[in-house]
Amino acid sequence: MVLSSDPQWSLTLLNGWMLTRAGRRQKVAHRQQRLITALALLGERPRTFLSGLLWPDSSEAQAAVGLRVSIWHINHELPGLLDADGTTDVSVTLGEHVLVDITDLQRELQAPGAELSDSYPRWERLRTAELLPGWYEDWILVEQERFRALRTAALDSIASYHLSQGNTEETKAASKLAIALEPFRESSYRLLIQAHLATGDLVSALKTYRSFSADLRQEFGVGPSPSLVKLIAGAVGDSGRQMDNGGLPPTQMLPSLRPVTSESGAPGVNLGRELAAQKL
Repeated sequence: MVLSSDPQWSLTLLNGWMLTRAGRRQKVAHRQQRLITALALLGERPRTFLSGLLWPDSSEAQAAVGLRVSIWHINHELPGLLDADGTTDVSVTLGEHVLVDITDLQRELQAPGAELSDSYPRWERLRTAELLPGWYEDWILVEQERFRALRTAALDSIASYHLSQGNTEETKAASKLAIALEPFRESSYRLLIQAHLATGDLVSALKTYRSFSADLRQEFGVGPSPSLVKLIAGAVGDSGRQMDNGGLPPTQMLPSLRPVTSESGAPGVNLGRELAAQKL
């Protein structure tokens, strides 16, 4: 006798919430959606943790009742989704056969560099993948920010890999997506500038650098790191071109590349004053 496997559960959290079983969409009340989502994002958790997380404004007793009711509904309406009987288990978790899209994506993004040669699909998924848009509870906002950081770090890794392989157009595409997610992430700007320089496009490199510098000064009153300043200064100096400011390259206008302090007096890793004089 051959035993058939359980119908496959699949949970979608990216760009909207959806639960399917064997390919058929399931109707799930929002209260139950919240519990399923918490388990998908946070993993197995004690009942006391879940009740406090999902019912923060209720008393401990009321929150415990709310959790029991939600577990009961899920067990009766979506049997096999949870690994909990609703009454005695100390902790609750999703069934081991539940597929979660964000978990799959995170596993894919941990692939070593040798597996990144065909990374365009990853760019598309990272460009469009928003975690539960329209959900605004505090614990969801924390997870959304964590996932945004994961996306930008992964895009930086993809861009860095392609830069090392001489694939400058792929580097530009990935780094621009990262910048769209995190407009002040210097590592992404560095990769974009390096890609421009690798193709001899000093003008685009300077435009990118100037835009980033201006945005940093306007938003935070600081400039880029000394290493990024040196990258641009070296590129301009190596090109043999002259700058408008006195006809001197940046390396002569700034004989000492040293960190400066912010207005608050704290040590900085920027060259705000030197950059202003440099007018890059």
